[in-house]
Amino acid sequence: MQTETVSVHGGKKRLFYIDNIRIFLTILVVLHHTAIGYGGSGDWIIIERPTDSISPVFLTLFNALNQSFFMSLFFLLSGFFVPGALDKKGVPIFIKDRLIRLGIPILVFAFIISKFVDYLILNYTRGRVVTFYQVFSYQFKHPSFNTGPLWFLEALLLFTFVYMSCRLFADRFLKKQIPSPFNNSFPSVRSISISIAAIAFGTYIVRIWFPVGVQVYHFQVGHYVHYIFCFWLGILSYRGKWLDHLTRENSNLWKKTAIVATIVLPLFFVLIMAAGYTIEDCLGGGSWLSFVTATWESVSCLSISIWLLYIFKSRINTQEGWARSMSPNAYTVYIIHQPVVGVVMVFLLGIALPSILKFFIVALVCIPLCFLISHFVFRKIPYGKRVLG
Repeated sequence: MQTETVSVHGGKKRLFYIDNIRIFLTILVVLHHTAIGYGGSGDWIIIERPTDSISPVFLTLFNALNQSFFMSLFFLLSGFFVPGALDKKGVPIFIKDRLIRLGIPILVFAFIISKFVDYLILNYTRGRVVTFYQVFSYQFKHPSFNTGPLWFLEALLLFTFVYMSCRLFADRFLKKQIPSPFNNSFPSVRSISISIAAIAFGTYIVRIWFPVGVQVYHFQVGHYVHYIFCFWLGILSYRGKWLDHLTRENSNLWKKTAIVATIVLPLFFVLIMAAGYTIEDCLGGGSWLSFVTATWESVSCLSISIWLLYIFKSRINTQEGWARSMSPNAYTVYIIHQPVVGVVMVFLLGIALPSILKFFIVALVCIPLCFLISHFVFRKIPYGKRVLG
């Protein structure tokens, strides 16, 4: 997640709408993980038993829709800024910058922040009483590398260096830049439709062996066809100036598609439940439900991403008031939100409230709290701005 703005296509104009999308996606990340804690699908540090049967359905649908596009759009936006940064800074400075901005947060989370998370888990969900000293002592004797939600930074670092290596190879042996498709235009409906079909099929194939939820290292491989494709799309969109040519006309079809995909999701959920299937049947293994799910996710991924890019570009392309103060802190919020949400959830553990109400309470508390902590604490530490933006 790159928070700096580089010169775009030789210009100095700041892309406020991209900054604003990052704020929006970061808030979705906080909501997504909070939803898991109160009955939504996924894995989280603290998971309470739902108080009713409706809350898990609502929160699972919410998370399914989020998962179809939000991290993929993060990768697309990150990929968009990589070519310009490499062109501007050169290889040595670019590598140093990536290691500082991505590598340092990964290390800080793995060896410091995650230990606080372990403390919360052990004391408040597993019935053990331990001190911070005991948690850190155990880490010293039994080293582990838990990056939590910062798997995204690990993947982004890997994708970035793969791109840089390909660029160096091309510059040395091909002696010319490979032209971007749809240069100075936006991709056609036919091309986007073919892309949807390709990533749907690729996702279905990968999930035969790596269903959703199965991790290799810290990565859920079942989602990575979308992630890799969208990072590549970000690079192509920068080279071809696609976003400059994103208009109402070429986004209108994808707006309608996104609306239909959103409406279809709960209907699909009801139908599979009525037919006696479970959510697990949709997550992989080569079943026909896995293929339908992969297709729906791929349609939702690209259609919602295009629609959101157009909405923010055309309507939310300025920064005043709250947006101006939130923008430089969004990256830090992503890094620190796990322990913040965990602490607030701990305070509500013994309170008898409906799960859906707890979700809204935690969300309303944690979103502003994360931004406040980011602004007044983390970015004030020495060299904080150099790492966090």
